[in-house]
Parts: sequence; structure tokens; C-alpha cells
Amino acid sequence: MEIILVQNVEKVGQKGDVVKVRDGFARNFLLPRKLAVPSTRMNQQFVEEQRERSLRRQEKDRQNAQTLADRLAQTKAVLEARAGENEKLFGSVTAEDICESLKRQGFEFHRKQILLKESIRSLGAHQVTVEIYPQIKAAVTVEVVRKS
Repeated sequence: MEIILVQNVEKVGQKGDVVKVRDGFARNFLLPRKLAVPSTRMNQQFVEEQRERSLRRQEKDRQNAQTLADRLAQTKAVLEARAGENEKLFGSVTAEDICESLKRQGFEFHRKQILLKESIRSLGAHQVTVEIYPQIKAAVTVEVVRKS
């Protein structure tokens, strides 16, 4: 029996795939659990329309992310921290601190989107990468200044 998968099914296929499975597996497992629908012309058209809509939405999101990346690349985050001699910080600047600084400037990010190899432990300007969307990243300058 040919069916169209509505959700990803392990060892069978991905969402939107047209696959051929045994009749009993389709009737007793996939169809009752609404993991698949029978492969009819109307269902195929519906799935194709959904796929096209999804691609358009992804492209729109990608364009929005690219414009945000361009704006973010021109942004400079300034953080104040207590420092001792030799410009070493008491503690460190983490992704959470950078996230808060960007939030004050109107950018909303989760701390996991801010990619730091290790915490910033010295005064000065540092380049930090922010992952906005898969395969779209922006470099932000983070300047750590001495707290007075």
C-alpha cells in the first residue's frame, strides 16, 4: 500500500515522503495513529502545497535573519566588569552577560545562540559569534571596560 507520511517515522521515512509499506502495517499502525494518510491524488496535492508553503516560510525567515545579521554586525556591546592588575577580570563575562547587553539594545537572543569558545576574562574588545539562523551567523564586537 502506498501512503504519505504525515510525521517522521523511524526506519520508514520522513514527513511528506510517499512510501510503499505492507498493508497490515499501514492499516494497523500508521493510519490509526495518524502518522500517515493514504496516497491519493488529493492528498499528494495537499502535501505538495504544504511543502511549498514551508519552503516559502523558510526563505522568508532566512531573509529576515540575514537582515538581522547585517544590523547586528554593526552593533557594539559594551560591558562593565571589575578588573584587577594586568587587565584581568574578577570573574568572567559569559554568554548570559552578552545576551543581556544585546537585549538592552533591542536584540532578543537565547544565551545558547551566542557562541563563545570560553568565557571572556580580560578587558578590551573581543569578537563574539551569534548564530541567528542555521548557517547565518553574525560577528559582534564586545568591549569589556573597567567598572568604576
